[in-house]
Amino acid sequence: METRSEDSQTLDVDRIQDLLDREAIRHIQIRYAWSLDNHNWEALKEIFLPDAVADYRGERFEGLEAIVAKCASSLEPADASQHLNGCHWAQIDGDKAIAGCYFIATKYIADVPGGDTFIVGGKYIDQMVRTPDGWRIAHRLLEQTFLDGNPEVETISQTRWATRQQDGG
Repeated sequence: METRSEDSQTLDVDRIQDLLDREAIRHIQIRYAWSLDNHNWEALKEIFLPDAVADYRGERFEGLEAIVAKCASSLEPADASQHLNGCHWAQIDGDKAIAGCYFIATKYIADVPGGDTFIVGGKYIDQMVRTPDGWRIAHRLLEQTFLDGNPEVETISQTRWATRQQDGG
């Protein structure tokens, strides 16, 4: 039976740091999905840099306030949403990283003729920066690969938001 030598038992600090960074980045991507579905817009401050940029389906949003406003206007009018992501990856280079994951985002509004859900599938590609407070997204690109479900759900959601804004709120 082979035994480990003392050399093989030493900790590989760089490898451990790489694993910790990958887990922290994955946590940011998961927290983003959780924040959206729970309408916890304050939590997005722990995900994006203040001057972050997000490119969502052909629209560009510059700065945390613009990103939060876009997320709120898209999701608050729905009865529910569910963002699932997986197949996380990251290429880390010091205090910067390119990372991503696949996602499926479902928006739900009850009793819409033609179906209650609208689904977007694709991947996020993130440029990330390590800050004193942890990893943050500097730029997020949403690459859509498919749409499914009832587009009327999206139309009703946008109409609800416009009505809410006209009513002052």
